Amino acid sequence: MRARRPLDEASLLEEVEPGSLEAGRVLRLHATLRARASLHAHLLRQLALFFRDDPEVRGVPEDADLTGVKVAVGLRTSTRRAWGQVLDAHTAVDLMPRTFAFLARGEMPEHFHQYLLRQVRRLTDEQKRVVDEHMAGVEIPAVSQATFEAQARLAVRLASAGSVPVPASTSRNVEVVDVNTETGTASLYVTGPIPEIQGLAHRLDVAARTVQQAQRAALADGTEGSVPFDIDQDLRERGRALSLARLRYAILTHSILDIDPVQETRTPYKILVTIPVTTLLGLDDAPGMLDGLTPLPAEQARVLAADAPTWLRILTDPLTGAHLPAVAESYPPTAQMRLQLRLRHPVCAVPGCERPTRIAAEDDHILEYDHSDPGAGGPTSLANLHRLCWQHHQLKTAGRLDPTRTPDPDHPGDAAPGGATRAGPVSTDWDIDGEVRTRTYEHTDLLSPHTAAALERAWRTHLRAHEDAVRLHDQEKSRPHAERAAEQRRHALAIAYPHLRDRLLPDPHTPPEDDTDPPF
Repeated sequence: MRARRPLDEASLLEEVEPGSLEAGRVLRLHATLRARASLHAHLLRQLALFFRDDPEVRGVPEDADLTGVKVAVGLRTSTRRAWGQVLDAHTAVDLMPRTFAFLARGEMPEHFHQYLLRQVRRLTDEQKRVVDEHMAGVEIPAVSQATFEAQARLAVRLASAGSVPVPASTSRNVEVVDVNTETGTASLYVTGPIPEIQGLAHRLDVAARTVQQAQRAALADGTEGSVPFDIDQDLRERGRALSLARLRYAILTHSILDIDPVQETRTPYKILVTIPVTTLLGLDDAPGMLDGLTPLPAEQARVLAADAPTWLRILTDPLTGAHLPAVAESYPPTAQMRLQLRLRHPVCAVPGCERPTRIAAEDDHILEYDHSDPGAGGPTSLANLHRLCWQHHQLKTAGRLDPTRTPDPDHPGDAAPGGATRAGPVSTDWDIDGEVRTRTYEHTDLLSPHTAAALERAWRTHLRAHEDAVRLHDQEKSRPHAERAAEQRRHALAIAYPHLRDRLLPDPHTPPEDDTDPPF
Protein backbone atom coordinates (compact mmCIF):
# COMPACT_ATOMS: atom_id res chain seq x y z
CA MET A 1 0.00 0.00 0.00
CA ARG A 2 1.69 3.19 -1.22
CA ALA A 3 0.60 6.81 -0.87
CA ARG A 4 -0.32 8.86 -3.90
CA ARG A 5 2.43 11.35 -3.07
CA PRO A 6 5.19 11.40 -0.46
CA LEU A 7 4.74 13.36 2.76
CA ASP A 8 7.33 16.10 2.46
CA GLU A 9 7.60 19.82 3.18
CA ALA A 10 5.92 20.73 -0.11
CA SER A 11 2.84 18.62 0.58
CA LEU A 12 2.62 19.94 4.14
CA LEU A 13 2.66 23.56 2.97
CA GLU A 14 0.51 23.34 -0.13
CA GLU A 15 -2.27 25.24 1.70
CA VAL A 16 0.12 27.74 3.32
CA GLU A 17 2.33 30.38 1.73
CA PRO A 18 5.96 29.10 1.90
CA GLY A 19 8.17 31.30 4.06
CA SER A 20 5.21 32.85 5.89
CA LEU A 21 4.73 32.94 9.64
CA GLU A 22 2.03 30.25 9.35
CA ALA A 23 4.36 28.02 7.33
CA GLY A 24 6.95 28.15 10.09
CA ARG A 25 4.34 27.24 12.67
CA VAL A 26 3.13 24.29 10.60
CA LEU A 27 6.67 22.97 10.20
CA ARG A 28 7.34 23.31 13.93
CA LEU A 29 4.13 21.39 14.70
CA HIS A 30 5.23 18.61 12.35
CA ALA A 31 8.70 18.52 13.91
CA THR A 32 7.11 18.28 17.37
CA LEU A 33 4.89 15.42 16.15
CA ARG A 34 7.95 13.48 14.96
CA ALA A 35 9.85 14.20 18.19
CA ARG A 36 6.90 12.99 20.30
CA ALA A 37 6.76 9.77 18.29
CA SER A 38 10.46 9.10 18.88
CA LEU A 39 10.16 9.94 22.56
CA HIS A 40 7.14 7.61 22.90
CA ALA A 41 9.18 4.84 21.28
CA HIS A 42 11.91 5.43 23.88
CA LEU A 43 9.30 5.07 26.66
CA LEU A 44 8.05 1.80 25.15
CA ARG A 45 11.60 0.42 25.06
CA GLN A 46 11.99 1.18 28.77
CA LEU A 47 8.66 -0.45 29.61
CA ALA A 48 9.41 -3.55 27.54
CA LEU A 49 12.47 -4.17 29.71
CA PHE A 50 10.18 -4.83 32.68
CA PHE A 51 8.45 -7.60 30.72
CA ARG A 52 11.68 -9.19 29.44
CA ASP A 53 14.13 -8.69 32.28
CA ASP A 54 12.25 -8.30 35.57
CA PRO A 55 12.80 -11.55 37.51
CA GLU A 56 9.29 -11.54 38.94
CA VAL A 57 7.55 -11.73 35.55
CA ARG A 58 8.90 -15.13 34.42
CA GLY A 59 6.51 -15.24 31.47
CA VAL A 60 3.41 -14.73 33.64
CA PRO A 61 2.96 -10.95 33.82
CA GLU A 62 -0.43 -11.23 35.55
CA ASP A 63 1.31 -12.56 38.67
CA ALA A 64 4.00 -9.88 38.72
CA ASP A 65 2.19 -7.64 41.19
CA LEU A 66 5.34 -6.12 42.66
CA THR A 67 6.69 -5.27 39.20
CA GLY A 68 3.44 -3.41 38.58
CA VAL A 69 4.07 -1.36 41.73
CA LYS A 70 7.54 -0.39 40.47
CA VAL A 71 6.22 0.72 37.09
CA ALA A 72 3.33 2.59 38.72
CA VAL A 73 5.80 4.54 40.88
CA GLY A 74 7.81 5.58 37.83
CA LEU A 75 4.77 6.58 35.74
CA ARG A 76 2.79 8.04 38.68
CA THR A 77 -0.23 5.93 37.80
CA SER A 78 -2.09 2.87 39.08
CA THR A 79 -0.72 -0.66 38.91
CA ARG A 80 -3.52 -1.68 36.54
CA ARG A 81 -2.73 1.07 34.04
CA ALA A 82 0.98 0.48 34.48
CA TRP A 83 0.70 -3.19 33.51
CA GLY A 84 -1.46 -2.29 30.53
CA GLN A 85 1.34 -0.08 29.26
CA VAL A 86 3.95 -2.79 29.90
CA LEU A 87 1.96 -5.31 27.86
CA ASP A 88 1.51 -2.78 25.04
CA ALA A 89 5.26 -2.09 25.10
CA HIS A 90 6.03 -5.82 24.87
CA THR A 91 3.71 -6.09 21.86
CA ALA A 92 5.23 -3.06 20.14
CA VAL A 93 8.93 -3.72 20.74
CA ASP A 94 9.17 -7.51 20.80
CA LEU A 95 6.24 -8.76 18.67
CA MET A 96 5.80 -5.97 16.11
CA PRO A 97 9.32 -4.57 15.56
CA ARG A 98 8.85 -3.49 11.92
CA THR A 99 6.01 -1.08 12.63
CA PHE A 100 7.81 0.00 15.82
CA ALA A 101 10.76 1.09 13.67
CA PHE A 102 8.52 3.65 11.92
CA LEU A 103 7.54 5.04 15.34
CA ALA A 104 11.16 5.20 16.54
CA ARG A 105 12.20 7.18 13.44
CA GLY A 106 9.34 9.62 13.97
CA GLU A 107 7.66 8.53 10.73
CA MET A 108 4.49 7.22 12.43
CA PRO A 109 2.51 9.60 14.68
CA GLU A 110 2.04 8.42 18.24
CA HIS A 111 -1.76 8.24 17.91
CA PHE A 112 -1.39 6.02 14.78
CA HIS A 113 0.64 3.54 16.80
CA GLN A 114 -1.74 3.60 19.78
CA TYR A 115 -4.65 2.84 17.44
CA LEU A 116 -2.74 -0.12 16.03
CA LEU A 117 -2.04 -1.49 19.52
CA ARG A 118 -5.71 -1.24 20.49
CA GLN A 119 -6.65 -3.25 17.40
CA VAL A 120 -4.27 -6.15 18.15
CA ARG A 121 -4.75 -6.56 21.91
CA ARG A 122 -7.06 -9.57 21.56
CA LEU A 123 -4.81 -11.36 19.05
CA THR A 124 -2.30 -14.10 19.77
CA ASP A 125 1.42 -13.38 19.57
CA GLU A 126 1.65 -15.10 16.16
CA GLN A 127 -1.29 -13.11 14.82
CA LYS A 128 0.34 -9.88 15.98
CA ARG A 129 3.45 -10.78 13.99
CA VAL A 130 1.28 -11.31 10.89
CA VAL A 131 -0.28 -7.86 11.37
CA ASP A 132 3.22 -6.40 11.73
CA GLU A 133 4.24 -7.93 8.37
CA HIS A 134 1.16 -6.51 6.65
CA MET A 135 1.56 -3.00 8.10
CA ALA A 136 5.26 -2.94 7.17
CA GLY A 137 4.14 -3.00 3.51
CA VAL A 138 2.08 0.16 4.00
CA GLU A 139 3.81 3.46 3.26
CA ILE A 140 3.13 4.64 6.79
CA PRO A 141 5.09 7.94 6.60
CA ALA A 142 2.81 9.28 3.85
CA VAL A 143 -0.68 7.72 4.15
CA SER A 144 -3.59 9.52 5.79
CA GLN A 145 -4.98 8.55 9.18
CA ALA A 146 -8.12 7.12 7.58
CA THR A 147 -6.05 4.94 5.24
CA PHE A 148 -3.80 3.77 8.07
CA GLU A 149 -6.76 2.78 10.25
CA ALA A 150 -8.46 0.96 7.36
CA GLN A 151 -5.25 -1.01 6.66
CA ALA A 152 -4.90 -1.85 10.37
CA ARG A 153 -8.45 -3.22 10.52
CA LEU A 154 -7.85 -5.20 7.30
CA ALA A 155 -4.61 -6.65 8.71
CA VAL A 156 -6.40 -7.79 11.88
CA ARG A 157 -9.18 -9.47 9.88
CA LEU A 158 -6.66 -11.26 7.66
CA ALA A 159 -4.54 -12.38 10.63
CA SER A 160 -7.52 -13.70 12.61
CA ALA A 161 -9.29 -15.35 9.65
CA GLY A 162 -10.13 -18.96 10.43
CA SER A 163 -9.33 -18.65 14.12
CA VAL A 164 -11.69 -20.08 16.71
CA PRO A 165 -13.87 -17.35 18.25
CA VAL A 166 -13.13 -16.45 21.84
CA PRO A 167 -15.60 -18.29 24.14
CA ALA A 168 -18.31 -16.04 25.49
CA SER A 169 -17.65 -17.44 28.97
CA THR A 170 -14.40 -15.47 29.11
CA SER A 171 -16.42 -12.25 29.03
CA ARG A 172 -18.31 -12.85 32.28
CA ASN A 173 -18.02 -9.69 34.34
CA VAL A 174 -19.92 -7.35 36.66
CA GLU A 175 -18.76 -3.76 37.13
CA VAL A 176 -20.01 -0.38 38.31
CA VAL A 177 -20.13 2.17 35.47
CA ASP A 178 -21.54 5.62 34.70
CA VAL A 179 -21.00 7.06 38.19
CA ASN A 180 -22.72 10.46 38.11
CA THR A 181 -21.75 12.52 41.15
CA GLU A 182 -24.21 15.30 40.24
CA THR A 183 -27.33 13.10 40.31
CA GLY A 184 -25.93 10.57 42.80
CA THR A 185 -26.56 7.58 40.52
CA ALA A 186 -24.52 4.73 39.05
CA SER A 187 -25.13 1.69 36.83
CA LEU A 188 -24.33 -1.99 37.32
CA TYR A 189 -23.06 -3.45 34.03
CA VAL A 190 -23.38 -7.24 33.68
CA THR A 191 -21.66 -8.96 30.73
CA GLY A 192 -21.80 -12.64 29.86
CA PRO A 193 -22.96 -15.29 27.38
CA ILE A 194 -26.32 -14.44 25.79
CA PRO A 195 -28.22 -17.46 27.18
CA GLU A 196 -27.05 -16.75 30.75
CA ILE A 197 -27.95 -13.05 30.56
CA GLN A 198 -31.34 -13.81 29.02
CA GLY A 199 -31.95 -16.44 31.71
CA LEU A 200 -31.07 -13.93 34.44
CA ALA A 201 -33.42 -11.35 32.91
CA HIS A 202 -36.23 -13.92 32.72
CA ARG A 203 -35.84 -15.01 36.35
CA LEU A 204 -35.75 -11.39 37.45
CA ASP A 205 -38.88 -10.60 35.45
CA VAL A 206 -40.77 -13.58 36.90
CA ALA A 207 -39.74 -12.59 40.42
CA ALA A 208 -40.82 -8.96 39.82
CA ARG A 209 -44.26 -10.01 38.56
CA THR A 210 -44.73 -12.35 41.53
CA VAL A 211 -43.82 -9.61 44.03
CA GLN A 212 -46.05 -7.13 42.20
CA GLN A 213 -49.03 -9.46 42.64
CA ALA A 214 -48.18 -9.82 46.34
CA GLN A 215 -48.00 -6.03 46.72
CA ARG A 216 -51.38 -5.57 45.04
CA ALA A 217 -52.92 -8.21 47.29
CA ALA A 218 -51.45 -6.60 50.43
CA LEU A 219 -52.77 -3.16 49.42
CA ALA A 220 -56.22 -4.50 48.51
CA ASP A 221 -56.47 -6.40 51.81
CA GLY A 222 -56.20 -3.17 53.77
CA THR A 223 -54.77 -4.84 56.86
CA GLU A 224 -51.84 -3.34 58.74
CA GLY A 225 -48.36 -4.70 58.15
CA SER A 226 -45.42 -4.29 55.85
CA VAL A 227 -45.72 -4.57 52.08
CA PRO A 228 -43.02 -6.77 50.51
CA PHE A 229 -40.15 -4.88 48.85
CA ASP A 230 -41.57 -1.47 49.80
CA ILE A 231 -38.11 0.10 49.65
CA ASP A 232 -39.36 3.67 50.25
CA GLN A 233 -42.06 2.66 52.78
CA ASP A 234 -44.70 4.69 50.92
CA LEU A 235 -46.79 2.12 49.00
CA ARG A 236 -49.79 2.29 51.36
CA GLU A 237 -49.81 6.06 51.01
CA ARG A 238 -49.55 5.81 47.21
CA GLY A 239 -52.13 3.03 47.03
CA ARG A 240 -50.54 1.11 44.18
CA ALA A 241 -47.77 -1.45 43.63
CA LEU A 242 -44.36 -0.65 42.24
CA SER A 243 -43.75 -0.86 38.51
CA LEU A 244 -41.94 -3.92 37.16
CA ALA A 245 -38.85 -1.84 36.42
CA ARG A 246 -38.60 -0.59 40.01
CA LEU A 247 -39.36 -4.05 41.35
CA ARG A 248 -36.51 -5.58 39.34
CA TYR A 249 -34.21 -3.01 40.95
CA ALA A 250 -35.66 -3.62 44.43
CA ILE A 251 -35.21 -7.39 44.12
CA LEU A 252 -31.64 -7.03 42.87
CA THR A 253 -30.59 -4.66 45.63
CA HIS A 254 -32.60 -5.99 48.59
CA SER A 255 -32.39 -9.77 48.19
CA ILE A 256 -30.05 -12.10 50.04
CA LEU A 257 -27.73 -13.78 47.54
CA ASP A 258 -27.88 -17.59 47.68
CA ILE A 259 -24.30 -18.92 47.70
CA ASP A 260 -25.09 -22.41 49.04
CA PRO A 261 -23.15 -24.59 49.92
CA VAL A 262 -20.73 -21.80 50.88
CA GLN A 263 -21.71 -20.23 54.18
CA GLU A 264 -22.60 -16.57 53.86
CA THR A 265 -20.57 -14.15 55.96
CA ARG A 266 -22.36 -12.69 58.96
CA THR A 267 -20.67 -9.32 58.54
CA PRO A 268 -23.12 -6.91 56.90
CA TYR A 269 -21.96 -4.63 54.13
CA LYS A 270 -21.51 -1.15 55.48
CA ILE A 271 -21.18 2.01 53.46
CA LEU A 272 -19.22 4.90 54.91
CA VAL A 273 -20.63 8.34 54.16
CA THR A 274 -18.95 11.46 55.56
CA ILE A 275 -21.03 14.65 55.56
CA PRO A 276 -19.77 18.15 56.48
CA VAL A 277 -21.63 19.66 59.41
CA THR A 278 -22.34 22.78 57.30
CA THR A 279 -24.28 20.59 54.84
CA LEU A 280 -26.32 19.01 57.65
CA LEU A 281 -27.12 22.47 59.06
CA GLY A 282 -28.14 23.77 55.62
CA LEU A 283 -25.45 26.47 55.63
CA ASP A 284 -24.25 25.33 52.21
CA ASP A 285 -24.49 22.44 49.75
CA ALA A 286 -21.02 20.91 50.05
CA PRO A 287 -21.24 17.26 48.90
CA GLY A 288 -20.93 14.21 51.12
CA MET A 289 -18.30 11.57 50.33
CA LEU A 290 -19.02 7.86 49.82
CA ASP A 291 -16.12 5.75 51.13
CA GLY A 292 -13.92 8.83 50.89
CA LEU A 293 -13.82 8.70 47.08
CA THR A 294 -17.20 9.38 45.43
CA PRO A 295 -19.00 12.72 45.98
CA LEU A 296 -22.72 12.57 46.81
CA PRO A 297 -25.12 15.49 46.18
CA ALA A 298 -25.89 17.45 49.32
CA GLU A 299 -29.61 16.60 49.32
CA GLN A 300 -28.89 12.87 48.98
CA ALA A 301 -26.36 13.09 51.81
CA ARG A 302 -28.95 14.79 54.05
CA VAL A 303 -31.49 12.03 53.33
CA LEU A 304 -28.94 9.35 54.25
CA ALA A 305 -28.09 11.21 57.45
CA ALA A 306 -31.77 11.56 58.38
CA ASP A 307 -32.29 7.79 58.04
CA ALA A 308 -29.09 6.81 59.87
CA PRO A 309 -29.79 5.20 63.26
CA THR A 310 -26.36 6.25 64.59
CA TRP A 311 -23.98 9.09 63.79
CA LEU A 312 -20.26 9.00 64.49
CA ARG A 313 -18.24 12.18 64.81
CA ILE A 314 -14.90 12.21 62.96
CA LEU A 315 -12.59 15.09 63.83
CA THR A 316 -10.33 16.51 61.12
CA ASP A 317 -7.70 19.20 61.00
CA PRO A 318 -9.55 22.31 59.72
CA LEU A 319 -6.68 23.39 57.45
CA THR A 320 -5.28 20.15 56.01
CA GLY A 321 -8.24 17.79 56.31
CA ALA A 322 -6.11 15.17 58.11
CA HIS A 323 -8.11 12.90 60.40
CA LEU A 324 -7.14 13.36 64.04
CA PRO A 325 -5.98 10.18 65.80
CA ALA A 326 -7.83 7.69 67.94
CA VAL A 327 -6.04 5.32 70.33
CA ALA A 328 -6.18 1.61 71.22
CA GLU A 329 -4.88 -0.44 74.10
CA SER A 330 -4.55 -3.87 72.42
CA TYR A 331 -3.42 -5.55 69.20
CA PRO A 332 -6.74 -5.31 67.29
CA PRO A 333 -7.67 -1.72 66.35
CA THR A 334 -10.81 -0.33 67.97
CA ALA A 335 -13.99 0.22 65.96
CA GLN A 336 -13.27 3.96 65.90
CA MET A 337 -9.74 3.34 64.60
CA ARG A 338 -10.98 0.95 61.91
CA LEU A 339 -13.46 3.60 60.82
CA GLN A 340 -10.70 6.17 60.53
CA LEU A 341 -8.47 3.71 58.69
CA ARG A 342 -11.19 3.32 56.05
CA LEU A 343 -11.29 7.10 55.73
CA ARG A 344 -7.51 7.36 55.50
CA HIS A 345 -7.17 4.42 53.09
CA PRO A 346 -10.24 4.07 50.82
CA VAL A 347 -7.90 2.10 48.53
CA CYS A 348 -4.89 -0.07 49.38
CA ALA A 349 -2.04 2.01 50.85
CA VAL A 350 0.59 0.51 48.50
CA PRO A 351 1.72 3.02 45.81
CA GLY A 352 -0.35 2.68 42.66
CA CYS A 353 -2.79 0.05 43.99
CA GLU A 354 -6.46 0.89 43.35
CA ARG A 355 -8.09 -2.06 45.13
CA PRO A 356 -10.82 -0.67 47.43
CA THR A 357 -10.57 -1.45 51.15
CA ARG A 358 -14.31 -1.76 51.83
CA ILE A 359 -13.95 -5.55 51.82
CA ALA A 360 -11.09 -8.06 51.42
CA ALA A 361 -8.62 -5.66 53.04
CA GLU A 362 -6.55 -6.08 56.20
CA ASP A 363 -5.31 -3.70 58.88
CA ASP A 364 -1.53 -3.89 59.06
CA HIS A 365 1.01 -2.74 61.65
CA ILE A 366 3.79 -0.89 59.82
CA LEU A 367 6.25 -1.61 62.66
CA GLU A 368 5.41 -5.21 63.59
CA TYR A 369 3.43 -5.79 66.78
CA ASP A 370 5.26 -7.96 69.34
CA HIS A 371 2.65 -10.35 70.76
CA SER A 372 4.98 -11.68 73.46
CA ASP A 373 6.09 -8.21 74.57
CA PRO A 374 3.67 -5.53 73.26
CA GLY A 375 5.76 -2.75 74.74
CA ALA A 376 8.75 -3.73 72.60
CA GLY A 377 6.93 -3.80 69.26
CA GLY A 378 4.97 -1.41 67.11
CA PRO A 379 1.97 0.15 68.86
CA THR A 380 -1.63 -0.19 67.75
CA SER A 381 -2.02 3.45 66.82
CA LEU A 382 -3.08 5.26 63.68
CA ALA A 383 0.51 6.45 63.32
CA ASN A 384 1.54 2.79 62.95
CA LEU A 385 -1.44 1.38 60.99
CA HIS A 386 -2.64 1.32 57.42
CA ARG A 387 -4.96 -0.84 55.28
CA LEU A 388 -3.65 -3.20 52.60
CA CYS A 389 -5.32 -5.49 50.10
CA TRP A 390 -4.59 -9.12 50.93
CA GLN A 391 -2.20 -9.54 47.96
CA HIS A 392 0.03 -6.68 49.06
CA HIS A 393 -0.31 -7.68 52.72
CA GLN A 394 1.24 -11.04 51.78
CA LEU A 395 4.09 -9.27 49.96
CA LYS A 396 4.64 -7.04 52.97
CA THR A 397 4.70 -10.06 55.31
CA ALA A 398 7.23 -11.72 52.98
CA GLY A 399 9.48 -8.66 53.20
CA ARG A 400 9.08 -7.63 49.57
CA LEU A 401 7.34 -4.40 50.63
CA ASP A 402 8.82 -2.51 53.57
CA PRO A 403 6.93 0.62 54.73
CA THR A 404 8.33 2.97 57.39
CA ARG A 405 7.14 6.12 59.11
CA THR A 406 9.69 8.42 60.68
CA PRO A 407 9.50 12.01 61.92
CA ASP A 408 10.32 14.54 59.19
CA PRO A 409 10.26 18.29 59.89
CA ASP A 410 9.54 18.99 56.23
CA HIS A 411 6.38 16.85 56.29
CA PRO A 412 4.25 17.88 59.28
CA GLY A 413 1.93 14.91 58.97
CA ASP A 414 4.60 12.33 59.86
CA ALA A 415 4.61 10.43 63.10
CA ALA A 416 6.21 12.33 65.92
CA PRO A 417 8.23 10.87 68.79
CA GLY A 418 6.16 9.24 71.49
CA GLY A 419 3.50 7.95 69.10
CA ALA A 420 1.78 11.31 68.60
CA THR A 421 1.13 12.83 65.21
CA ARG A 422 1.56 16.32 63.92
CA ALA A 423 -1.26 18.02 62.06
CA GLY A 424 -1.54 17.19 58.38
CA PRO A 425 -1.67 14.05 56.22
CA VAL A 426 0.62 11.22 57.33
CA SER A 427 3.39 10.15 54.94
CA THR A 428 4.84 6.66 54.50
CA ASP A 429 8.18 5.70 52.91
CA TRP A 430 8.13 2.49 50.87
CA ASP A 431 11.03 0.21 50.01
CA ILE A 432 9.87 -1.93 47.07
CA ASP A 433 11.77 -5.20 46.66
CA GLY A 434 14.91 -3.54 48.03
CA GLU A 435 15.34 -1.61 44.78
CA VAL A 436 12.83 1.25 44.60
CA ARG A 437 11.99 3.84 47.26
CA THR A 438 9.04 6.19 47.15
CA ARG A 439 6.75 8.15 49.47
CA THR A 440 2.96 8.23 49.74
CA TYR A 441 0.53 10.37 51.74
CA GLU A 442 -2.64 9.20 53.41
CA HIS A 443 -6.02 10.19 52.05
CA THR A 444 -7.45 13.32 53.69
CA ASP A 445 -10.92 14.77 54.01
CA LEU A 446 -10.80 17.30 51.19
CA LEU A 447 -14.00 18.90 52.44
CA SER A 448 -12.56 19.96 55.81
CA PRO A 449 -10.94 23.15 54.45
CA HIS A 450 -14.23 23.93 52.70
CA THR A 451 -16.19 23.34 55.87
CA ALA A 452 -13.80 25.43 57.94
CA ALA A 453 -14.07 28.27 55.42
CA ALA A 454 -17.88 28.07 55.45
CA LEU A 455 -17.97 28.18 59.25
CA GLU A 456 -15.57 31.14 59.21
CA ARG A 457 -17.87 33.00 56.78
CA ALA A 458 -20.88 32.20 58.95
CA TRP A 459 -19.05 33.49 62.03
CA ARG A 460 -18.09 36.74 60.27
CA THR A 461 -21.71 37.21 59.16
CA HIS A 462 -22.85 36.66 62.76
CA LEU A 463 -20.35 39.22 64.05
CA ARG A 464 -21.49 41.84 61.53
CA ALA A 465 -25.15 41.23 62.42
CA HIS A 466 -24.30 41.49 66.13
CA GLU A 467 -22.41 44.74 65.59
CA ASP A 468 -25.36 46.18 63.64
CA ALA A 469 -27.77 45.17 66.41
CA VAL A 470 -25.58 46.79 69.09
CA ARG A 471 -25.28 49.98 67.04
CA LEU A 472 -29.04 50.23 66.54
CA HIS A 473 -29.59 49.55 70.22
CA ASP A 474 -27.22 52.37 71.18
CA GLN A 475 -28.93 54.71 68.73
CA GLU A 476 -32.33 53.92 70.23
CA LYS A 477 -31.02 54.50 73.76
CA SER A 478 -29.68 57.93 72.74
CA ARG A 479 -33.12 59.11 71.55
CA PRO A 480 -35.39 60.92 74.06
CA HIS A 481 -37.85 58.69 75.87
CA ALA A 482 -40.86 60.76 74.76
CA GLU A 483 -39.83 60.45 71.07
CA ARG A 484 -39.48 56.65 71.29
CA ALA A 485 -42.81 56.33 73.10
CA ALA A 486 -44.62 58.49 70.50
CA GLU A 487 -43.22 56.40 67.65
CA GLN A 488 -44.25 53.13 69.31
CA ARG A 489 -47.80 54.52 69.81
CA ARG A 490 -48.01 55.46 66.12
CA HIS A 491 -46.93 51.92 65.12
CA ALA A 492 -49.58 50.41 67.41
CA LEU A 493 -52.31 52.67 65.94
CA ALA A 494 -51.18 51.85 62.37
CA ILE A 495 -51.63 48.14 63.11
CA ALA A 496 -55.05 48.70 64.66
CA TYR A 497 -56.26 51.13 61.92
CA PRO A 498 -54.60 50.15 58.62
CA HIS A 499 -56.49 52.86 56.67
CA LEU A 500 -54.65 55.51 58.71
CA ARG A 501 -51.21 53.91 58.19
CA ASP A 502 -49.99 56.47 55.62
CA ARG A 503 -50.91 59.38 57.92
CA LEU A 504 -49.47 57.77 61.05
CA LEU A 505 -46.29 56.41 59.42
CA PRO A 506 -45.33 58.66 56.49
CA ASP A 507 -42.55 57.47 54.18
CA PRO A 508 -39.35 59.13 55.46
CA HIS A 509 -38.03 59.32 51.88
CA THR A 510 -41.08 61.31 50.65
CA PRO A 511 -40.53 65.09 50.94
CA PRO A 512 -43.22 66.93 52.97
CA GLU A 513 -46.01 68.68 51.05
CA ASP A 514 -45.61 72.47 50.70
CA ASP A 515 -48.79 74.56 50.04
CA THR A 516 -46.88 77.76 49.20
CA ASP A 517 -46.69 78.87 45.59
CA PRO A 518 -43.34 78.52 43.83
CA PRO A 519 -41.41 81.77 43.30
CA PHE A 520 -41.66 81.46 39.48
